[in-house]
Amino acid sequence: MNAAVSLKKIIQSKKGQSLIELTLMFPLMLLMVYGVVEVGQIISTYLTLTHTTREGANLASRGTPPNTALDAIILAADPTIRNDNLSQWRIIYSEIIQKEGIPGPPYTYEISAQIPRGNFAHSSKIGALGAEVTTDNLPGIGSVGPGQTFMVIEVFYDYGPNVITFIGNNIDKTFYDRTIFTKVDGQA
Repeated sequence: MNAAVSLKKIIQSKKGQSLIELTLMFPLMLLMVYGVVEVGQIISTYLTLTHTTREGANLASRGTPPNTALDAIILAADPTIRNDNLSQWRIIYSEIIQKEGIPGPPYTYEISAQIPRGNFAHSSKIGALGAEVTTDNLPGIGSVGPGQTFMVIEVFYDYGPNVITFIGNNIDKTFYDRTIFTKVDGQA
């Protein structure tokens, strides 16, 4: 009878229950922490790219030479964009001017200059050098008056090599951002 009572006590004992629950929950909690880190890195990368496009277009619109503007924004986007990961990113500077001799509105524009940096295999979403630019490529330019020059900075970034967890496998790993500025009056 004594053995039956002690066996019953062991079975009903709550000692060690918390340890077993923690052991079962720990992998799930660890996975959630990695997921939070991954989402934080994705947000940080996206904000860096957005800042890069805005600063680049702003610099170029104020008369900074395009190569100098590109160098400055690549330096500012470090560590996301750097010289040792050229195959992960591409920055494209484009200058868009009104086509000569074609009256408007709507005015017709073309890409008069284009400078790419980085080796990521993507081409400009607005078009190639010499291409005609329409409101389909750049919504909003149809309402801009004649004689405007636009500076466009496009950034492509492949987030794939940075994936830590399974979360990164469920998203599009190619980030894209674009900013358009008009040339500031009085600037060459």
